[in-house]
Amino acid sequence: MASPGVIDWSPGPGRFVRSAAWIAAAAAAVAAGAVLSPDDYLRLAGAAALLAAGLVAITVASRARVAGLALLLLVAVAVPLEVPAGGRSIGASVPIAMLLCATWVLRRVLAFRPMVMDRSGVALSLVAFLVVAVLAFIVGQYPWFPTPAAPMSAQLAGLALFLMSGGLFLVVAYDLRSVADLRRLTWLFVIVGAITTLLVMVPAPASLYIGRVIRPESIGSLFWTWIVAVSASQALCNRDLSMPARAALLAVVLLALGRGLGLAFSWASGWLPPLVALGTIVCLRFPWFSAGAALLAAAPAMVVGGPLYARLASGESYSLMTRLEALSVLGQVIARDPWLGLGPANYYYYTLLYPILGWYVRFSSHNTYIDLLAQTGVVGLLVFGWFAAAVAVSALRLRRVVTGGFEQAYLVGALGGLAGSLAAGFLADWIVPFAYNIGLPGFRSSLLFWVFLGGVVAIRRLAPRAPVAPRVPRAMPAVRTHPRLITLGLRPPAGDSVCEW
Repeated sequence: MASPGVIDWSPGPGRFVRSAAWIAAAAAAVAAGAVLSPDDYLRLAGAAALLAAGLVAITVASRARVAGLALLLLVAVAVPLEVPAGGRSIGASVPIAMLLCATWVLRRVLAFRPMVMDRSGVALSLVAFLVVAVLAFIVGQYPWFPTPAAPMSAQLAGLALFLMSGGLFLVVAYDLRSVADLRRLTWLFVIVGAITTLLVMVPAPASLYIGRVIRPESIGSLFWTWIVAVSASQALCNRDLSMPARAALLAVVLLALGRGLGLAFSWASGWLPPLVALGTIVCLRFPWFSAGAALLAAAPAMVVGGPLYARLASGESYSLMTRLEALSVLGQVIARDPWLGLGPANYYYYTLLYPILGWYVRFSSHNTYIDLLAQTGVVGLLVFGWFAAAVAVSALRLRRVVTGGFEQAYLVGALGGLAGSLAAGFLADWIVPFAYNIGLPGFRSSLLFWVFLGGVVAIRRLAPRAPVAPRVPRAMPAVRTHPRLITLGLRPPAGDSVCEW
């Protein structure tokens, strides 16, 4: 080894490996040119160029991880960038997410750096969820019914939605290098989400032109859930923010809720999950006030809630009836393999064998948990529940020890967003989109669930924590001697003014 300040010109083993690789590549190119026809040679050269471009993209993505996540959020929320796929277009968030997940895996495989799981069980439960999804895909190749399953392209798309969702969680959880990176991503989402919210509120006909900029898939239920959760938690819990900044964040919350309750009340997915998220945040921030306000508001809520429920039920009665009928049919389908399910996307084709309201049609459940049960079985649903519970417990414990105002607010927002997202799961397949319902286009909004929950593990890794005071053995109560005891000759021991009991 060279001494400090001296340049070591001796070639290391890595330099020999690179030189040998270049020589082998040149020899292979010359041999291919001598053996192959010109057309075949051009095809081979094109394939090599694509491979090289892919390697360059992976290298760039691995060196600019935060920039890749920032680009993903921009494309998912506000940029209508589409890429062609199989004769139709999908959102650019899908290939960006695939690239981020692929680079995360390759860095650990090539560098022999295994993921160090913390003791919270969050990462372990997520990895188990992904393993169950892969096993369900394998089991789904078995012919459970005398009818063809979903096309392989749909099954692979369904599996990709599972793997991309969990992969983004791991990227955010283990690739961020500082809390500042998480802070930048959070504020980027808040700013872009606030602009999107303002544009969506613009009345027609101007909204027709704005619709070309903002994709309908970008403003799914989880977009409204997380813009409310993140904005409200930072406004109410981040003690480092100024009052104008808090007021601006609360204005974003009011705009998002006003849009759902006023302009799109018939779409419960647009306002019920955000309300659940906001209620969770308020309860965590002001627990005693929330309990008292709930008791005082119980009677007025019963008076006002009746007409609101009747208004909502009048528009959702048909939807509720069809959901119940679909549940009875899906129970018969799921019974063929209740443990690992029928594989991604397959049950959609099996529903054709059972009539629903007298019709033989294909349909989906419009419910995240029924979809998980049908695709990954009881095991997959239980593992997902384990994951959600582990995230909630980890965030609750971290709230007691982290010191930063942003970190405290982020954890409260993650708990609110988790509660709202779980509520949204009952209304449609918002958390893990089903291939034949919300599908790959809906990944634009569903990815927010996985990205922001991954931030909980990132805070666990990176955020400074308050020191925990050592436990002191509990002493017995001390009682001072009464002056009259001294006059009776009952004096305490020398140098001691108290009597220990």
